[in-house]
Amino acid sequence: MVASRGLELENLTQGYTPLSSIYDELFDEGGSVRPKYSFLLRSFMELGPQELMKRRQDADRILQENGVTYNVYGSQERHERSWAMDLFPVLMESDEWRKLERGLDQRAELLNSILKDVYGSRRLVFEKRIPAELIFGSPGFLRPCDMMFAQHGLSFFACDLIRDKNGNFNVLSDRIQAPSGSGYSLENRIVLSRIFPSIYRDSQVHRVASYFRSLRKNLHNLSGVQGRDPIVVLLTPGPGNETFFEHAYLASYLGYTLVQGEDLTVRSNFVYMKTVEGLQKVDLILKRVDDYFMDALELKGDSLLGVPGLLEVVRSGNVKVANPIGSAILENRAFMPFMSELCRFYLGEELILPTIPSYWMGRNDDFQTVMEHPQNYIFKSVFPSALDKSYWVAQMSDAESNQLLAQVRLNPNHYIAQEILASSTTPILTQNGLVPGRAIYRTFVTASDSGYVTMSGGLVRVTTDLDEIFITNQRGALSKDLWVLASESQKEESIQVAAPEKIAISRNPIGVPSRVADNLFWFARYSERAENTARVLREAINEILKYEDSYDNSSIHGILKLITHITSSYPGFLGDDSDELLGNPFPEIQRLLYSQLYGGSMVFNLNGLSNSAKNVRDRLSDDTRKIVQILENRTTNMPSNYDSMLEDIFQNIILLSSLSGLSFENLSRESGWYFLELGRRLERSLNLIRILQGIINFQLEDDRNALESLLNISDIRITYRRRYRYKMEIEPVFDILMFDDSNPRSLGFQFEQLNEVVKYLPGKNAKKMFPEDRQVLELYTAYKLKDASMLVENGRLLDDECLQWLGDLEIKLKNLSETITGRYFNYTESQSFLGDTSA
Repeated sequence: MVASRGLELENLTQGYTPLSSIYDELFDEGGSVRPKYSFLLRSFMELGPQELMKRRQDADRILQENGVTYNVYGSQERHERSWAMDLFPVLMESDEWRKLERGLDQRAELLNSILKDVYGSRRLVFEKRIPAELIFGSPGFLRPCDMMFAQHGLSFFACDLIRDKNGNFNVLSDRIQAPSGSGYSLENRIVLSRIFPSIYRDSQVHRVASYFRSLRKNLHNLSGVQGRDPIVVLLTPGPGNETFFEHAYLASYLGYTLVQGEDLTVRSNFVYMKTVEGLQKVDLILKRVDDYFMDALELKGDSLLGVPGLLEVVRSGNVKVANPIGSAILENRAFMPFMSELCRFYLGEELILPTIPSYWMGRNDDFQTVMEHPQNYIFKSVFPSALDKSYWVAQMSDAESNQLLAQVRLNPNHYIAQEILASSTTPILTQNGLVPGRAIYRTFVTASDSGYVTMSGGLVRVTTDLDEIFITNQRGALSKDLWVLASESQKEESIQVAAPEKIAISRNPIGVPSRVADNLFWFARYSERAENTARVLREAINEILKYEDSYDNSSIHGILKLITHITSSYPGFLGDDSDELLGNPFPEIQRLLYSQLYGGSMVFNLNGLSNSAKNVRDRLSDDTRKIVQILENRTTNMPSNYDSMLEDIFQNIILLSSLSGLSFENLSRESGWYFLELGRRLERSLNLIRILQGIINFQLEDDRNALESLLNISDIRITYRRRYRYKMEIEPVFDILMFDDSNPRSLGFQFEQLNEVVKYLPGKNAKKMFPEDRQVLELYTAYKLKDASMLVENGRLLDDECLQWLGDLEIKLKNLSETITGRYFNYTESQSFLGDTSA
C-alpha cells in the first residue's frame, strides 16, 4: 500500500504539483481546487493524519479479511497479491457523467451491431467499410459461430478510458470476452462506504447496485426460462486466473453457482452441471473464460477450461452464453481506426467517445505515416492476450527497436500504432499528503430492457510514477473508486428484484458440483492432517524439553520414530542416519513443521487446505475464509527454537480447531456438509489407526511416558485421569482411544459418525443398498465385534491380532474413501459404439 505511515502534512494539498499541459482531476488550469472536491478535501483534513492512518489500516484489514487478491502472472513474489486500494476517490459530477454515459451506451449499441453483422450478413465487408482480413485473419473470428447471434448479441462490456489535456475522454480499449473489474469496483465501494460512512452518505454518491440488478435481470431474460428461476452458472478458469477472487465474489453476490469446465458436460444436446445429486440442466453460462477455450471439440482441441460440444448446444438454442462465444472479434485493435466510420454506417451518428488516434499498419497510408517517426507511437499487437506487451520505441534500445520494426515490416497486418496521449492525473493519498498519479478509467455497461445501462461508477487504476504510460494491475497499479455525485440524496439499493409472485419456501438448494464436494472432502482431510501433525510434534517437543537435561533421553526415541510412521515421512527417524537425527532431532522436526515440499509436514497440509478452500471460496462463510487467510499467512513462519515452535503450533491448533467448530455449528446440513464431515471422520480414523500401529510396532505399550503422550495427542488425558487416577496401563488407554464412543476423538466415535453420515449422502434409496452403505456396515461390524478385553491379555496387547485387526480397518476405510470418490467425485462419460464390432 502507498500510505504505510501516518500523514505528515495537515494540509493534504501542500506539495501537490500538477503537471503542465496535463488535465488534473483535483486542480483546474488556474491552480484552484475544483469545487466538486471541496467537501471531500475538507472532510479528510478534519479527520486529521492520525485518524486517516487508522482508516487506512481499517481498509487494509477489511480487504485482507475478505480475501481480496489479484494473481500476478510470472511474479517471483507470492503468486497472489493483496488488492491495493487508494482511499481518496475520484469524483465526477452528474453533468459530465451524463455525457460519458451517453457515449458508453452508444458504444455498446455500436459494438452489438458490429458483432451481429460480423457473424451475420457481413455488410461491413461487402460494402468495404473495413478490409476483409481484419475479420477473417483475426483469431477472434470463430467460424463455427457463424450465424449464431440472430437472437441476442452483446450482454455487457467494459471500456478503458483516458482523459486528454482538455479533460475529454478517449477510448483506450474495449473488454468483451471476460471483462474484469466490476467485482473489484463493488468491493472498493463497500470498503470506502464502511470506513468513511458519513463522508459517503453526505457526498450523495450514485449507488452501483442498480448496475448489478440490471445485469442479473438481463441474464434472467436472456435465459428464456419462464415460471422458475433459471439455473445460471459462472464459468471460471479456476484459482490460477488473475481475477479468480472476482469470479467467486460475483458468483456469490449474484447468487450463481461458480463452476469450472470439468463441472459441466454435454448430454443429449443439453449442458448439465455434474453434481453429487446427479446431472442438473444449465440454462445460461456467464463465462469468464476466453472464447477460444470454450469448446475443445470445435475450437481449441486441447482446452480443459471449456465444455466439449458446447457450441452445438448453443446453436440448438438449448443453452445461452454471455457474452456470446465469438465476441472476441470485437477486441481486435485493428478495428479502432475505423470506429468513427462504422458508427456512421450502423447508427447514422457521430461517435460521441473518440478512440485514441490509432493506425492499422496493414493499411499503406497508416504504415507510411507511422514509420516516418516511429518513436512517437506505441505499437501493439492487434490480437490482445493476457501476456501481450505494448512497445514504446522511444524507450527501447536501438537493437530492441530495430528488431520490433523489422517484425512490423514483416507482418504489418498484426500491428497497430497509437499516438502517445498522456493520461490525466488524479490525487493519490500517501504518507506525505496527496500527490498526483497517472490514471486510467474502466467503466462497465450491461444490456437492459430498453438498451444498455452504465454503472454509475467504475474502477480507476493509478500509479505514482508520472513517467509510466502503461498502467495495469500486472505492473502494480493501485485502484481507486469512482464516485458519481448526485444532485439529491441517494437511497440504499439492493441487487434483488421484487418478485411478481410470492416466493415459495424451499429447502432444496441448487446441487453441489462434484468438484466442490471433492474439495470440501479434502478440505476437511487436510485440516485433520495438519492438526494431527501439529499435535504429535507438539508432544514430541514437550518430551524433548522435559528430558533435555537428563542423562537418559532414550524414552523419547520411540515417540520420534512414531512421528515418522504417522506422517509417512520416511526415512526420517527410521533411516540409516537415525542415530544422528535422534541425537539432534531439531532439523527434522523443523522440516516436518515448515517444509513447503515435504509431503507429511504441517505446512504442506496447510497449503493443501488453502488450495481446497480457494476452489470452494464461494461456499465458505466469511468467518471460515478469515481463518483460512490467517493460516495462509502463517505458512511462511520458520521459528528457530523449540519454544517459538510450541507457540506457533499452539496458534495453528487453535485456528484449525476453530475451523472444525465453525463447520459443525454454522453449516447447514446440506450435501456439502456431509462430504466435509465424511472427510474429517475418515482422516481422523486413519490417523488414530496409524498411531496405534506405531505404538505396537515400536514396542511402546509398556512405556508409561509414551502412553501418556498418546493421551495428550488425542486430548483425552484429563478424562483418563478422572477415571483411573495415575494408573497408566495399556488396556484402559486402548479402551478410551478405541472403544469409548463418548470420546469425540476415539475410533468408536468416528465410526458412529461415519455410519450416520453415509445415510444422508445424495441419491439414497431406502429400497437399495449402495456400495458405500455396504462398506460402512462392514467397517462398523468389524469394529463392533471387538472390545479392549479381547485384544489385551495379562496386561499386554495381543500384538499380532491387534495389527491384523487395525490393518483390516485401515483397508476398509481406504476402500470406503475410494468408493465415495468413484461415485460422487468422478463422472464417467457414456460411450457410443459405431456399428457392431463383432461382425
